[in-house]
Amino acid sequence: MCGPISKRTREQRAPMRPDLGAAIFGAMLLVVALMSAAPRTAQALDDPSLEYYTIETQHFYVHYYSGMEDFARRVALLQEEAYAVLTPLLDWEPKGKTHVAVSDRSDSANGSANVFQRNRIRIYAMPPEPEGTLGHYDDWLRILVYHELVHILHLDTTSGIAALLNRVIGKQLNPNQVMPRWYTEGLATHFESQRSGTGRVNNARMQMWLHTAALQDDLFTLGQVTGTPVSWPQGSAAYIYGSFFLDYITRTYDRDFPRRFNHEYGSRIMPFSLNQTAKEVGPKTFDELWNEFTAATQGESQARRVAVMAAGATRVEILSKGGGRNGYPSLRPGHDEVSYYRANMESHAAFSTLDASGKSRLLFWENGASGAHDWSPNGEQIVYGKRTVRDSIYSYNDLFARDLQSGERRRLTHDERAREPAVSPDGRRVAYVRNLFGTMELAVRRLDQSSHTPPEILAGASKWPAEDPRHWQQLSSPTWHPTRNIIVFSAWRLDRRTRDLWLYDFDQPEGARLRPLTHDAAADLDPNFGPDGTLYFSSDRTRIFNVYAMDIDSGEVTQLSNVLSGAFDPVASADGRWVYVRTYTVDGYEIGRFARAENPPRPAPASFRGALRRDYPEVDTSQWVDSGYKPWRWVAPLTFTPEVALLLEGAGFGATLEGHDPVDHHQWQLAAAWATGPEVADRSSAISAAYRFGGWPITMGLDTGFRTFPAMRDFFAENQYLPLSERTLFGRVSLSYPIRATDDALSLSASTRMHYSSFYDAPTPNHQPADLEPISPEDGWFQDLNFGLSYSRLNYYTQGISPTDGVSGRISVGLNYSLREPEQNSVSFSYGFSGYVSVPYLKHHVLSLGVNGGIIRSNFPGARGYGLGGYSPQDVLTAIVLQRPSNPFVLRGYPPGFSRGDQYQVWRAQYRLPLYDFEHGFSTVPVFIRRLKGSVFFEMGGAFSGYLRDQTYLKSAGAEVQLDTTLGYFLGGSLRLGYAHGFDTGGIDSVYLRYGGGF
Repeated sequence: MCGPISKRTREQRAPMRPDLGAAIFGAMLLVVALMSAAPRTAQALDDPSLEYYTIETQHFYVHYYSGMEDFARRVALLQEEAYAVLTPLLDWEPKGKTHVAVSDRSDSANGSANVFQRNRIRIYAMPPEPEGTLGHYDDWLRILVYHELVHILHLDTTSGIAALLNRVIGKQLNPNQVMPRWYTEGLATHFESQRSGTGRVNNARMQMWLHTAALQDDLFTLGQVTGTPVSWPQGSAAYIYGSFFLDYITRTYDRDFPRRFNHEYGSRIMPFSLNQTAKEVGPKTFDELWNEFTAATQGESQARRVAVMAAGATRVEILSKGGGRNGYPSLRPGHDEVSYYRANMESHAAFSTLDASGKSRLLFWENGASGAHDWSPNGEQIVYGKRTVRDSIYSYNDLFARDLQSGERRRLTHDERAREPAVSPDGRRVAYVRNLFGTMELAVRRLDQSSHTPPEILAGASKWPAEDPRHWQQLSSPTWHPTRNIIVFSAWRLDRRTRDLWLYDFDQPEGARLRPLTHDAAADLDPNFGPDGTLYFSSDRTRIFNVYAMDIDSGEVTQLSNVLSGAFDPVASADGRWVYVRTYTVDGYEIGRFARAENPPRPAPASFRGALRRDYPEVDTSQWVDSGYKPWRWVAPLTFTPEVALLLEGAGFGATLEGHDPVDHHQWQLAAAWATGPEVADRSSAISAAYRFGGWPITMGLDTGFRTFPAMRDFFAENQYLPLSERTLFGRVSLSYPIRATDDALSLSASTRMHYSSFYDAPTPNHQPADLEPISPEDGWFQDLNFGLSYSRLNYYTQGISPTDGVSGRISVGLNYSLREPEQNSVSFSYGFSGYVSVPYLKHHVLSLGVNGGIIRSNFPGARGYGLGGYSPQDVLTAIVLQRPSNPFVLRGYPPGFSRGDQYQVWRAQYRLPLYDFEHGFSTVPVFIRRLKGSVFFEMGGAFSGYLRDQTYLKSAGAEVQLDTTLGYFLGGSLRLGYAHGFDTGGIDSVYLRYGGGF
């Protein structure tokens, strides 16, 4: 194991808790951590040019920045509306107002809610894409707001002992947070759907996911959903199974079940009693209800199969593989090929093609692509959207064109947030959709113009003011007619609240160019013109997505497919024989095709009847207050965390105060600790303060403090180390600058630390002539300077066991010197580099190569270097409870600290392979066994002094199996059992069991 660098550069830590009872105390900390379930030190980055504002309503503070005014006001209205609707249903009103932070820095539709320290919601202003599970809505923002407020009302429901303790320590104990995600997310998804009549429970796409699993006898067990499954749909399983399960319970037994369950569970200080609570407030345990739910789902799915088969099912030939999110087929002109975006569970994201025989061919790898793409008329240039990162803060999509002959890539738009391109038949223009502060626009530009030139806006937000419901839109899938100057696209508008097909005709007068082609409850998606001018599209008219064809002049619609799962993104082949689609399997989406000759057109059914338009309560805005954002208004202490530990002959006490503003520009912490006992080693005290500023692209930190603690290895006399006490006063300034990009990341850091040290309680040594020369501790003022750089370009596959391809590296330099005697100093340099290569033909097998090293040069008396060897003994149970990771800087096969010197280097080669995916949970028990992985390793290195070329490396080899688990519903970790053999003098055969580390 790698030892401390030197006496003066070692990390100055707070007083340690006594070891006695550490496991019991750690278990209590684990429960507290799970109840809070939130990071305490988030590092925020922001754009300093933005001005922040606040809308104060009756129950909320809505924070937003310049440009977001109209969207933020919509959020505020919907938050108050949701509050009026949901608080009676869940029988809970939070104390104080909830903070809502509105942001539009990413082209990703999402939101979040948290009740640790204060109630806070984050709303991202990106309308959800229709092809996702969020794509079924009458008003996407209403559904998002309702979903996140349900989280607040649910997680905040706390009574009993936890509520009493929170009056003292702040909002830290939240029993309803110690639950599996299927309940937390399922509850919010259930209410978003119940109150809107749309939402995910009513989404034909999510129903497709569930019914397909049922028909393949592949429904997850309750234990699988309670854990963190490896198989598709992975993290989405919590939303799908949780929402449909709770929907089943409320429809079958009791609509009031969630309210009573939340209140009962929220009154319990000890977590994990889900089955017991369900039995007390409802008819049965969750185990019994789950069995009923899966049986009912299988029955409904079989009935669905019978109905489809009776009407004549379409046979879809599956062409791609790997499942996941394969999609976006597009006809490649002149090549008799269909291209698609390969985003499966098994390999690197890439654009690929399928020829007429169904054979797949890779075009090029591309991380961060938005998937939808189109081709130039000659089929040699592909146009697609790709995520870009600006100023390490904004993550937006832009359009790129890539010439497949030369490999040259050209940027077509700049910070337009553009995606879903459609190239005109003459190859001169490209139409696309773009995001704009919570709404969207349809734009067109010439392909030969500068990426900075503004495009022409055809439809969307800018055509109407924000007060007009038509301003709020979600647009997708523009497609050009092959011979006419016409674009068709799919759109949702707030005034209509349905997703329909629209047509834009350039040859009509200005006010008559835009008209709807459909208007019904069905979601009409993915329009695409065939070579003959027929408009193909996907629709869930029968509650199953199928392919339809339309004559845009007559409006006549026919149904072309009748599938059991779903058919999306239809593309007609150039010869008209095939229709290529994205279809769904139990492993996710695949590209398939069906023959036109085998599936003659049939009359299209009318759309299902949509939910009745809901009436929502009116919101009184007369008392609202708009003002500039005042962070100091909300930086008062949020939490007070006391700590107490008892020894047989002493005691330790501590406390921490923390606070931050709602948008995380300012974070602070005050901490104090004191321990006493009869021996020097038992006595310590500390007081410290820390501040972090996150309002710039660079994070700045300030730390200061005063400590007294036992210095056990600073005073050497009588041929031994004698204990004494050290006083330290310190101050530190740190800066970190992450430089983010789509494919890689670079981070720079720098810090300087001034500290003053003095010593007391020193014993008087009795020096004998035969004793080694005494070494006295150094006191006075010292300064540290540290610089670091890290870089990573790593690829992870969805079902991979570790980084699969790529490189990462880090270097750091440290300088420490005495201000009183500058000639006394130490300089350190450390580094680490790793590379990963996937093994051909063997799925998820990886070869890893890496090196770690360091060197220190110090003339401080008593300076220490490195100690390298095998693992020190570890209390595995305590490590699991306290979540202490294993130290990765080891040379296995030798005793701990076997090799010593003022520099070290370790080379490591490792072959990693998957062994078995258990994916096994135990009902609602908070233990989930994910997967078993293995590795075979060879290590070579050592610690030494002198020149590197003169050293002889120690060598070892071994093997390790690693069991990945999830504990307490959230805490991931690895249990590792290994064997190592050292080949050189001093080597041993060691067997070790460790928790933490691994890969």
